[in-house]
Amino acid sequence: MALGVAAMWTVGASDLRAQATRTWVSGVGDDANPCSRTAPCKTFAGAISKTAAAGEINIIDPGGYGGVTITKSITINGGGSFGSILVAGTNGIIVNVGSNDVVTIRNVSINGVGAGLSGIKMIGAGSLFVENVDIHQFTDKGIDFQPSGAAQLFVTNTAIRNTAGGILVKPAVGIFANAHIRDSIVEQNVYGIRAEDRSVVSVEKSTAAGNMNNGFLIISASQAAQMTIDSSMASGNRNASSNSSGIQSNGAQAMVRISNVVVTNNDIGLNLPGGSIASWGNNKITGNNLNGAPNSTLSQQ
Repeated sequence: MALGVAAMWTVGASDLRAQATRTWVSGVGDDANPCSRTAPCKTFAGAISKTAAAGEINIIDPGGYGGVTITKSITINGGGSFGSILVAGTNGIIVNVGSNDVVTIRNVSINGVGAGLSGIKMIGAGSLFVENVDIHQFTDKGIDFQPSGAAQLFVTNTAIRNTAGGILVKPAVGIFANAHIRDSIVEQNVYGIRAEDRSVVSVEKSTAAGNMNNGFLIISASQAAQMTIDSSMASGNRNASSNSSGIQSNGAQAMVRISNVVVTNNDIGLNLPGGSIASWGNNKITGNNLNGAPNSTLSQQ
């Protein structure tokens, strides 16, 4: 028995030594290294296998650290370095974690070089934080948030440009999801921010500009979807067909609430093909080819 206990302790200790709570990557690192500060790894994929759940991967110096699939609580933090992910033909980051897990992506540039799929793709559950991240040149989404379990998305101080879709919030059938977007920019995408059935989205101090189709779009095909937009701008969302909207609410159970929002220079300012847009009466909707109007008013308290 003593020998058995000793053997179990040895295996456990080896596993603990194999995974550190803080690991490091460097442009001159090597994935054969232990990913310590003095012996860093070369890629995020190499570092994540040596980082304990709820641990953190830090970037030492500028470099491209490759795509990665995340299956546990983790933080990837670029800090003061210009850490980046360059991918073609695949996703930059795939997040597939459990309902109690938390993933944070911070201070990183994610570049699809015109051939990558999505910058960040969420297919699991749990909480995803995207902070101070630049995402550009993807053929699919900047942030593709399609959780298969109860999930929340938090996006802060992030720029998404030149993608097929800026941010998509589309939970799986039977799943409800929340998204909170603040101090962010979605520019020159096919669409800006889009939410579908069973989504509740809040947008604050953010801009959707120069997108080919809609700046802010909510779609209710069969179940309720909600978006609240505060102190934000929808500007210059246009296409050759002259039917791009600054804010569009589509479907009988689609509801958009707007406060202190500027909607200007779009083909259509407010567009309501079967949906609802409720205003607190303090917005500026002007200078669009067709301004449109909210179909209900909310009282301020």
